[in-house]
Amino acid sequence: MNKLITSGLLFIVLTFGFSGLTESNSIKAQAKSEISECRYGQCYATAQSTGYRCRHCVSNNGDLYCWQHR
Repeated sequence: MNKLITSGLLFIVLTFGFSGLTESNSIKAQAKSEISECRYGQCYATAQSTGYRCRHCVSNNGDLYCWQHR
């Protein structure tokens, strides 16, 4: 009886534990696809209000910042 309970609990922990990994991988893939849509690359500026990197694309090859952060 104890083996059945232990194996059932192990199954539940492993099943739900790995579901979080697939969600984080899909978020990373989505972020990577947003960056790769830029023709010349993504702006390197960081927003003061949020602390996150700017999502705008740069205009020309070799530029580091978008039109808003020049």
